[in-house]
Amino acid sequence: MSIPAHFKNKEILIPKESEIKKKITLDAHSIDVCDKFLVDLIQTTKGDSSIKFFRKDLVTMIIWLFIMKSYALKKTINIEDIAREIALASKISKPSLRLILENAKGKGFIKFNHNKADNRSWVIEPEDITINEFKKWCEVFI
Repeated sequence: MSIPAHFKNKEILIPKESEIKKKITLDAHSIDVCDKFLVDLIQTTKGDSSIKFFRKDLVTMIIWLFIMKSYALKKTINIEDIAREIALASKISKPSLRLILENAKGKGFIKFNHNKADNRSWVIEPEDITINEFKKWCEVFI
C-alpha cells in the first residue's frame, strides 16, 4: 500500500500533553443537582402522584409544565393552546392529546371548566393536588 501524495514529506504533529484539553469535570452544584434528580426519579416511580403521571414521557411532561406555567401566570388555556405548545417539540394527534388530558382529569390531576367567554371551549387548570405536589417537587431543586 502506497502513501498518498498529499501525505508524503509532511510532518505528523503529535500534540504535547499540555496541549491536550483537560478532562472536563462537574462542579459541586452540578453534582448536587444530579444526585437530587436521581433520587427524585427513583422516589417518583413509587406511588400514584401527579408528578409520576406527568413525567412518564416528554410530551406528557411538556403538557404538565405548560399547564403549570400558564396557571402560575394566570393565563387561561385550552386544548388548542396546549396543542400549539406541544407542536414546537413533538407531533401528537389531537385524539392522543385529549386522551392524555382525559386520563389526567380522571386521576384528579387537572380540571376542565367551561370558558365563560366561549362556552364551546374548556379551560384547563391543575387541581390543588397537582399544584401542591408541583410546589413540593420544585423545592427539591432549590
